[in-house]
Amino acid sequence: VPSTTVRSLAAVISVIMIFGITLGLTIPLIAIVLDSQGHSSGAIGLHASVQFLGIMLASPITPRLLVAVGASRLMILSMIAMALIFFTFTVFTGFMPWLLLRLLLGGVEGIIFISAETWINQVVPTARRGRAIGIYGTLLAVGVATGPLLLELTGVEGAVPFLTGGVLTIIPLVILLFALNLAPHVRESSRRSPWKMAKTVPVAVASVMLFGFLDAAAFGLLPIYGLSLDFSPLASARLVTCLILGAVVFQYPLGWLAGHTDYRRLLVTCAAIAATAMLTTPLTSDLAVLFYGSIFITGGMIGGFWIIPLVVFGENFKGYELASINSTAAILYGMGSVVGPSLLGFAMIVSPHGLMVAMAGPTIVLVFFGITQLPRPPRSA
Repeated sequence: VPSTTVRSLAAVISVIMIFGITLGLTIPLIAIVLDSQGHSSGAIGLHASVQFLGIMLASPITPRLLVAVGASRLMILSMIAMALIFFTFTVFTGFMPWLLLRLLLGGVEGIIFISAETWINQVVPTARRGRAIGIYGTLLAVGVATGPLLLELTGVEGAVPFLTGGVLTIIPLVILLFALNLAPHVRESSRRSPWKMAKTVPVAVASVMLFGFLDAAAFGLLPIYGLSLDFSPLASARLVTCLILGAVVFQYPLGWLAGHTDYRRLLVTCAAIAATAMLTTPLTSDLAVLFYGSIFITGGMIGGFWIIPLVVFGENFKGYELASINSTAAILYGMGSVVGPSLLGFAMIVSPHGLMVAMAGPTIVLVFFGITQLPRPPRSA
């Protein structure tokens, strides 16, 4: 691999790792603060949905921004905007001001995600794509897992955790300035509709939407699940860390497997294991090791719903088409993320365990959908 490719990958992966830390910090932090102010799990779920609505709204314009501004400059502008939003969280507090800030934060996050995924898929040689995306996914997950742990240092009260997020966001800007000319150029070339492209890889696209549904809900509501089981606030935030650690461990092997096996079979297997782990969680809530183990496996398999399609998109699309399919995936991820926390927040009103049981439902649907899309063996004469 040429040294410029390595430097280019190092730049985009460092950005996404710091980005992961800030994401992992804010979602449980805001959930815990809103809970302490007396808001219901349903209201907290709706609040989390707005961040993902922002991702959805920013996604359709991102491919054109990549063409007009360039990947590295677009990411620099996005990271500056993200830092400013973090600092603003400390000035304007309360349910409604934070709702608007989360919408803006989500928009910036969507731009960073699509830019990073297009960048990495463009610069990596085909033979190494699965491994490179596995490393990218692992380090993103490490970042996200570190976020809730930072809350143990910053606490969950006052301005300090938000200021910490803002300062961390500034760090990758320096790295990006050294990689200004290393980002791939995206030129508008294809006139193929993104939805037509999506139809060529239906299981991958469905799994991205499911990833949004489950990931946003688990992130926003696992701390509330922990509080409802009488865990302390910090122990509740640790449930998110446990979920993400599962993703850390499984991202690289799943990325590698996606480059070497039929992706549909791999996604069906991940969904079947995830559904089983989700349904065992309520049965093990009094058994710490098994309880955390179920959440760990759930996190690992949910992560597969994102990392495997990312490899598939890189293998099937190039250039502007790749940016377009990534933005379509982000819209579907956003749709899942908007619906997930809201629906599953209300499922928790019936029972705290409603969260994991309701998460298992659509996961089982993906198993059956994936099976219908498996390549059929040739008929014998």
